[in-house]
Amino acid sequence: MSQQGFHHFAHSLIGQEVEVITTEGTYSGTLLSVDGDSIILRSRINGRLVRLAIRIALIVALFRLVIGRRGPIWGHPHDNRPNSVEYEDDYDY
Repeated sequence: MSQQGFHHFAHSLIGQEVEVITTEGTYSGTLLSVDGDSIILRSRINGRLVRLAIRIALIVALFRLVIGRRGPIWGHPHDNRPNSVEYEDDYDY
């Protein structure tokens, strides 16, 4: 993928929950911005909300995480929930 293609793809993910795999580790969070040579990711590390700057040159993969309602396939038949209410997680930890 070209540099321009990556920037276009990354810009389409701004504001989304993403996972970033780099040569140094894997990070997940909300993509806040894409600059010329880095991306800014809002994430939690050790329970603290932080902003991470990740150099584009270190990125191996970037993809959007699908977070939302779980359907009957996961054993939670929630199709009758109202659409106006969003549920982030149905499991108790």
